[in-house]
Amino acid sequence: MTADSRVAQSIIAVGAAMLGAVWPPPARADIYKCSDDQGLVTFTDSPSRKFKSCTLLFRESASRAGPPGPVTPVPSGAGTQARPEPAPARTNPGPADFPRVERTQQRERDVKARQIVERELASEQRLLDEARRAAAAADRGDPKARDLLAAVARHERNIAEIQRQLALMK
Repeated sequence: MTADSRVAQSIIAVGAAMLGAVWPPPARADIYKCSDDQGLVTFTDSPSRKFKSCTLLFRESASRAGPPGPVTPVPSGAGTQARPEPAPARTNPGPADFPRVERTQQRERDVKARQIVERELASEQRLLDEARRAAAAADRGDPKARDLLAAVARHERNIAEIQRQLALMK
């Protein structure tokens, strides 16, 4: 073996190792339904200790390649060959057995969810106004004044969070 062929083999080996290092592994999607101490339900791909309980709803296998489509004969000059038909294109990618929601039904759900959050924002703004009036009317020496100011701050934080959620909605 010549020095040039050893150098070429080394370059190929280093190139293959670098390609293997940067090539992403196959993606997997685990879906968990988790609830926290207040009963708020969250769907996530990575449960954490902040949740009281988590249930695995779906685990995708490491290989996303599904089973081949039905085999149909294809005429050729020497006889017939079997060739799998391409699977029909799906408008909603993901595993075939994963629950689906029609687009119109999802839009209706999104509209209802937005209405609920907007009502919650209006309610929280009303509570903030009441808390501000009560805090303004309270005597500064009154021990309840601190509680009233804390309520104002809490309602302000709630409003900011609800507005953030509304901004994230479609």
